[in-house]
Amino acid sequence: MSNPIRTDASQPADGNITSPLAISISNTDRNWWRSNGARGSLEKILTRSLRLMALAILRRHKPRIIGVTGNVGKTSTRDAIYAVIAKEATVWRGKEGKNYNNEIGVPLTILNAEHHGRDILGWAKIIPRFVALWFSRVYPKFLVIEMGVDHPGDMEYLTTIVKPEIAVITGIGEIPVHVEFFSLPSGVLAEKAKILKVLPAGGYAILNADDATLMKLPMPPGINRHFYGFNDGADVRASDGQIHYQDEGGFRWPAGLSFKVHYQGAMIPVRLHGSISDAQVLAALAAFAVGIVLGFKPLAIAEALSSYQPPPGRLRLIKGIKNTLILDDSYNAAPAATEAALGVLKIIEAPRKIAVLGDMLELGAYGEAAHRHIGRLASSIADYIFTVGELSRFIDEEARMNGYDPDTIFHLDEAGEVEKILQPLLAPGDVLLIKGSQSMRMERVVEDVMAEPEKAKDLLARQSVDWKRKA
Repeated sequence: MSNPIRTDASQPADGNITSPLAISISNTDRNWWRSNGARGSLEKILTRSLRLMALAILRRHKPRIIGVTGNVGKTSTRDAIYAVIAKEATVWRGKEGKNYNNEIGVPLTILNAEHHGRDILGWAKIIPRFVALWFSRVYPKFLVIEMGVDHPGDMEYLTTIVKPEIAVITGIGEIPVHVEFFSLPSGVLAEKAKILKVLPAGGYAILNADDATLMKLPMPPGINRHFYGFNDGADVRASDGQIHYQDEGGFRWPAGLSFKVHYQGAMIPVRLHGSISDAQVLAALAAFAVGIVLGFKPLAIAEALSSYQPPPGRLRLIKGIKNTLILDDSYNAAPAATEAALGVLKIIEAPRKIAVLGDMLELGAYGEAAHRHIGRLASSIADYIFTVGELSRFIDEEARMNGYDPDTIFHLDEAGEVEKILQPLLAPGDVLLIKGSQSMRMERVVEDVMAEPEKAKDLLARQSVDWKRKA
């Protein structure tokens, strides 16, 4: 298949590039940087400087851009797309294990630079990196950029920096995360859908067919639309999913899954290692659709996906103490994603199943109902339930109302309190699902019960110095 599109996806909205070298930060006093007033001013300077540098690099090198947005699975999808493209061409996606998806992170992806937190000297080092990139003749042919939306106007801003030629929307859900910052759930979709407005004529929208709201999403004129998912209406469809197990330590542990991809009458087998969820299948399907649009051969795409691994905190399989297995889904939590994770826990073969669930935040008025729904679901799947945080009390309460044994459910205020009850209770063969919103810091529970805590930096979410410093 020949390449159907090629556009200059990097033209800035205002057409003017001011040299970021003209913007300097001379005060390096760390205490001043951390003060509220100074920090606010410096963040504005930093944001503008990064935007200008990113625009300059895009204009200079003109990479082809794939933008990924949605409410669930953005980073997994970004990484799966990266795995597919990396077999065929040079590509950047941002730093591995990071979700650089906001007004700071998107430029960092373009510059292939690290986030330096409060370290003003670290941020200053990005300027010589920009200069080197500007004069370099070497830059990746493709960028895969995650584009997050927390508030109204976020996507509108990000599309002043990047204008993808392919836009992937992974899913929204009935109660999307960050809904508390919008007047209605539909406002979240409307903001994310603004990515479609900057697609060039002949560009592609890659949409999740299993999300009813995306099936009905209107397309701008001249945009091609591809659907992926499990539904029959998907252009790239998965079937015959099967979890594979391996014997170790007297138990059978899940190790990966296989499925078949259907595309234009062909059926292509795909195997993912270290992934066992429908969410990872959907990420692979989105990547498969992107590969098809880019003209890659289906068998080559399937082979590339065999190297894909889920990012930290996205249903990653981690060995636990006492010969147990952790399903580490601690990165974040939206209602749809939590329901999906519990679905994975349900189908896994295990003597006992334990759900450790933190608050799902930023749901506004929908918070209580969403947590009660999870309480009903968890009580029908898990042998033990641990809840963490104020909102998760509704999970606890609903499970008890559903007839759940009060001796097998525990409520804690903070993630750091879970270990003292959970660890003595664990027995060989147990499978634990650990999930919660970002600020609940559920990765701390994972670290407390993982068999090799010395590998936490490589395996878990939020292991940077800045995150570790936070309470």
